[in-house]
Amino acid sequence: MIPGAILNLGGTEFTVPPINLRIDFDYKDAIAVLCEPEGNVDFRVYVEAASNVLFALVKRNYPDLTRDQFNDLIDLPMLRPIINGMLHISGYVGRPLEPAATGSASPSPEPASSDSSTPLLDGSPTTSSNV
Repeated sequence: MIPGAILNLGGTEFTVPPINLRIDFDYKDAIAVLCEPEGNVDFRVYVEAASNVLFALVKRNYPDLTRDQFNDLIDLPMLRPIINGMLHISGYVGRPLEPAATGSASPSPEPASSDSSTPLLDGSPTTSSNV
């Protein structure tokens, strides 16, 4: 079982892993749709992209799950919050809606630290590598 987010879908708990490189490459157009700000994409286009990506993620741990079974588990109001969570744990981060003002002072760099690890966000996997 690949670690990931635990979702209760239809009364059953599913462990949904983050996006891997295969899904990122195979579903790059769908992921681009999902990364658009809400309201910039037609709802039907978003639903198709989100359901395709989420189904691919679920299949990583549940290869015998059929598309019909999956479609019965997901209610439309759940789709956007689930996808936002999956994008977050997969390392996709939100960008500011407005660019930074030009000529503004840039923040001072943080003091040097001997710790080369990156702090984890809540819900992030707990393993890391210092390569």
